[in-house]
Amino acid sequence: MPDVAVPAERPAVLHYAEHGQGTPVVLVHGAGGSGATSWGSLPEHLASHHRVLLVDNPGSGGSALPEGPLQLDTLADSIALTAAQAGLERYAVVGYSMGSAIAVRHAVRHPGEVTALALLTGFARPDTRLRLALHNWQQLMDAEPALLGRYLLQLSCGPAALDQLDTADLDRLARETAAALPPGTRQHIDLALRIDVRAELRELSVPTLVIAAANDILVTPDHSAALAQGITGARLTQVMSGHDAPTEQPMAVSNHLRSLLNG
Repeated sequence: MPDVAVPAERPAVLHYAEHGQGTPVVLVHGAGGSGATSWGSLPEHLASHHRVLLVDNPGSGGSALPEGPLQLDTLADSIALTAAQAGLERYAVVGYSMGSAIAVRHAVRHPGEVTALALLTGFARPDTRLRLALHNWQQLMDAEPALLGRYLLQLSCGPAALDQLDTADLDRLARETAAALPPGTRQHIDLALRIDVRAELRELSVPTLVIAAANDILVTPDHSAALAQGITGARLTQVMSGHDAPTEQPMAVSNHLRSLLNG
């Protein structure tokens, strides 16, 4: 796929990778991530029973960064175009972090394609605490990379995961975390700060699972509770991890997702 800028208002087929065979599920990552870096070993767990599409949001992985601000409607429609390009007619969608809002908007705009919806450590609208964390992240983009990386590790990793690391591991992971941020990270954060899909939650009628992370200090579990409360019939569960739930608890997340996808 050519790496060229596309107009911000025009949906586009995004870069994606595939794993496995079976009923299809599309994974939509959040700010500062990509299909390859956001999900840990979760795709491999799901691929034993499902065809898994890992989509790169604009400015991540192999997807071009458009000119101008990212728009939630455009991303939602781009997910639909990408799924169609992959030959999918009906599929489940899993949104992680900011990807949950993209998944909600996609399900509202393309209800005929979505068979089930899973929202993992997501939010409908950033509260003051999350906005502060996002603004700090944005400002630290110009700071020394190790400082930025340590800040992101503190926000994303649960205490059990951090306690397994010594000082050398933390320093190495901090540098790797900062280096792995995609070119579109600033635009992702700008979009996250503008997101508000609260009114759309009541429009959803698709089977929905909301997964909170008990030790998440970036997108705290009350955001997941609000998502579940706003969606008729949604089921709320949680895993013992920080915000980086797919990496810290891939088996637990996979088991929860299978209960939805096979239900």
